[in-house]
This record gives sequence, structure tokens and C-alpha cells, in this order.
Amino acid sequence: LSHYHSGSSKKKSLYRVKYILRLSCARTLARKHKSTVRAFLKRLGSELLEEFFTEEEQVFSLTFPRVSSISR
Repeated sequence: LSHYHSGSSKKKSLYRVKYILRLSCARTLARKHKSTVRAFLKRLGSELLEEFFTEEEQVFSLTFPRVSSISR
């Protein structure tokens, strides 16, 4: 996301979206582990989310042939 918008003049909006995504991820993981966000990040370290959002992801695309349901 940040790589796609790297040339944008509205980087402040992009940073806000990135912050919201990080917070949402932290809240989701904290709830899954029945903990507060603060306690969860303190236990695992805030680097966990930094690494998660800064790693460049590889995108794979799979194309499946269309199967015709009409038999002759």
C-alpha cells in the first residue's frame, strides 16, 4: 500500500491509514489472546507489528480455466 502511494502528495492521509491498520491488527490479536492492546504489545514487543507492516509481500496470482457446464 505504501509502495503504491509513495509518490503521493497526501502522505499524511496514508500514514493515518497505516496507523489505523496497525491499531486494528493489535486490537484483533489482543482480543484473540484475551488481553489488552497495551499488555499484548508489551509482552510481544511493538516490533512485531513493525515487521508485519514493513515486510514487502510477494503476491501470487492463480488463474483457473473456466469449466463449461454445457455437455455436448
